[in-house]
Amino acid sequence: MSHPRGAVLFLAAALLQWWWATRMSAWGLSPQILLVLTVAMAARLGPNVGMCYGFLWGLFLDVLRPQLFGGNAFVLMLAGYGTGALRRQIDVLDLVSQYVIVFFMTWGSFVLYGVLGGIFAKEYFWVGWPAFLFDPLYNCLLVPLAGLACGWLRIR
Repeated sequence: MSHPRGAVLFLAAALLQWWWATRMSAWGLSPQILLVLTVAMAARLGPNVGMCYGFLWGLFLDVLRPQLFGGNAFVLMLAGYGTGALRRQIDVLDLVSQYVIVFFMTWGSFVLYGVLGGIFAKEYFWVGWPAFLFDPLYNCLLVPLAGLACGWLRIR
């Protein structure tokens, strides 16, 4: 893995997430670009890399919205670990497998973030029905692009 390319991907993805969420969201819906990239990184580079990128991207999201500081970092770190751990059981490099993983990781991240809010902030942070129903599909559209970005990262 190229460290300068990793830094460029990290910053570009963080800025794209911020720009899309603030400027391009339609009806309050915007894809979780950083979640999709965390899953793709863990699928291609392993659980340790997925956890590290997920944790740092999650901290970035927590700085943008400090509703429950550390919640996004924890959720994305677990998404990276979970996807990386699945590498031993299923072929996570397969495009269909990545669609399924991203779909269910999106729902899992919404529920886990809400539960963390209920535990630490005494309030369940619900994203709303439109985001809960349509964001997994929206995120699945980004899976091929995330694969290309991670492929670019692996080129030496």
